Amino acid sequence: YAEAVRAAGGVPILVPLLPDRDVLFELMERCDGLLLSGSRSDVDPRRYGEPPHPRLGPILPERDETDWLLLEVAEARRLPVLAICYGMQLLNVFRGGTLYQDIASELANALRHEQDAPGDQPTHRLRIEEGTILARLAGGTTAEVNSFHHQAVKAVGRDLRPIAWSEDGIIEALLQADPFILGVQWHPELTFASDAFSRAIFEHFLQHAAKLRERTRRRA
Repeated sequence: YAEAVRAAGGVPILVPLLPDRDVLFELMERCDGLLLSGSRSDVDPRRYGEPPHPRLGPILPERDETDWLLLEVAEARRLPVLAICYGMQLLNVFRGGTLYQDIASELANALRHEQDAPGDQPTHRLRIEEGTILARLAGGTTAEVNSFHHQAVKAVGRDLRPIAWSEDGIIEALLQADPFILGVQWHPELTFASDAFSRAIFEHFLQHAAKLRERTRRRA
């Protein structure tokens, strides 16, 4: 993640798993955007009012709470957000949405979304809504992406709009236009070195961060 941000022209600041509101708010005063990364853990289903599914993966409360607080900071400061995989799932729950806790057991005829191939190899196709920023970044309404998740967005959270789907209908991207928030279910940080679409996602996110930084400077 840090290398993708750096390569796209940003300065990455790594945030510790420290669910302390005051510390995180102070730390984020130095930042012009928020990137929520993927995780090997699942979002705690109690955050969206459901009991744990038998195939729920590990939960890391410190990760859930830290990212939750970071989203509160981003919302308060109207920061641009890029949320990847677990990050998109937590974003959706933060906005009041829900998740499929285990795709394979909850959705009939779903594709296998946990690939065995290396992360720099795409394994399924996206259908992208025409006219959206994601379609512009992809250069069309389809794209090939990697896939490393067993959970997915179910009910969509407030002010978020689905703009991309896998071939089995699972939501693969969420968008809020203003302030800019993009959630993607795949991992563009693993393909940015070889894939123009992945690079464009990071570059567009950083363009929004740069605009916020410039506005902040003008007000100072």
